[in-house]
Formats: sequence, C-alpha cells, structure tokens
Amino acid sequence: MPAAVPAPPSASSATSSDSLPTPPARRRPGPGAIVTVVNGVLAGIGGVYASTHSILITIVAGVMAVVLAVAILIFQR
Repeated sequence: MPAAVPAPPSASSATSSDSLPTPPARRRPGPGAIVTVVNGVLAGIGGVYASTHSILITIVAGVMAVVLAVAILIFQR
C-alpha cells in the first residue's frame, strides 16, 4: 500500500497567532516633507529657466512641477 501524502494546511486550521499584523495607519505628510517638495519645485523651475532661457518652457515646467508636487502630497497620505 502506498504511503499517504499529508494534506496541505488549510486556512481554517490557522490560529490567531498566525494572522498577519495590521498595517500602520496612514498619516499626513509633515511640514518637513512639504518644505522639501516646495524647495524641489522652486529649484527645478529655476534650473529650467537657467538652462533654457525660455519663459514659455519655464511656465510649462512650472505647471508640471506644481501638478507633480500636489500628486506627491495627496498620494503620500
């Protein structure tokens, strides 16, 4: 007679100590994170103007930088 293969453990046999820990609660970005994002936006806009000397390209880059900064601050929550 062939040897019996043990059945894989089922989810119903798990004890409470086997459960996964709950993730920490999401928190709002602190003032340091906001200052870092704003400084990055300002440095990026200044860098675009210094490298291109074009007002139009600087405006486009500024708008995109603000959109990206808002997205970072919203999705970081």
